[in-house]
Amino acid sequence: MQQDEMLKLYVEKRIEYETKIKENLEKIEDSVKDLAQVGDYFSVKNDDLLITIKAIEVDGDKHIAIFTDKNSREIPFGSLTLTEHPDLILWIIQNDLLIREGFKEVLINAVRNGENIINTLKALKVNYE
Repeated sequence: MQQDEMLKLYVEKRIEYETKIKENLEKIEDSVKDLAQVGDYFSVKNDDLLITIKAIEVDGDKHIAIFTDKNSREIPFGSLTLTEHPDLILWIIQNDLLIREGFKEVLINAVRNGENIINTLKALKVNYE
């Protein structure tokens, strides 16, 4: 096989792989978008890295983003690239269940806190509706 043919094959495979990764990240994001409100977040300690997953708003649309204590910029899942963030992409794909469970816990805690606030207002006889 000539070098040009090998390069062409490599480029095709890379594009195919990046497309598949993009689809996987979109599926993971879609699976938690309805659970999360903009601003909801949770953090996970992974080895010596603190990884935070957060619901953010970009141009009026809700997205799920990731950032770490070493990279404080929130990067929406759809903006992650294999060249710049291979470790974060791998972590997201390997931990899709953890991401869903994390946002479920955030939602459950928000409901509990909301109930506590309403009960406090009721006890104070404040109009809470």
